[in-house]
Amino acid sequence: MPFSTACNTVLSNFEAGENYQDVKDPAIYVTFPLVDDPSTNLIAWTTTPWTLPSNLALAVNPEFVYIKVLDEEKNKTYMIAEPRLKDVLKQTNIKKHKILEKCKGTDIIGKQYMPLFPYFNHM
Repeated sequence: MPFSTACNTVLSNFEAGENYQDVKDPAIYVTFPLVDDPSTNLIAWTTTPWTLPSNLALAVNPEFVYIKVLDEEKNKTYMIAEPRLKDVLKQTNIKKHKILEKCKGTDIIGKQYMPLFPYFNHM
């Protein structure tokens, strides 16, 4: 139920939709190299890029299959959730790729990655 915190009342359908607008939210893909294998990068997608300086963890679904993909043009390796592969390849403009291996999310849980910013390296 839409609610006005200023008036402490619920809003009517008209009031709730009065200022409705479609907006574009910023969304980016970010790579995080693995500590034990710096040539392999986890790919994360976020709509809150302003949180990246304090990033301390990435979410991994233990039930998903993750794919290790080689970008043959840039010679970089990425870990991508299998259901997102097609979209990630399109959005990141990876044209020539090769699937190197597959693994379950449980195999990735606990892996350490290098943060984008070193603010919390001492933790």
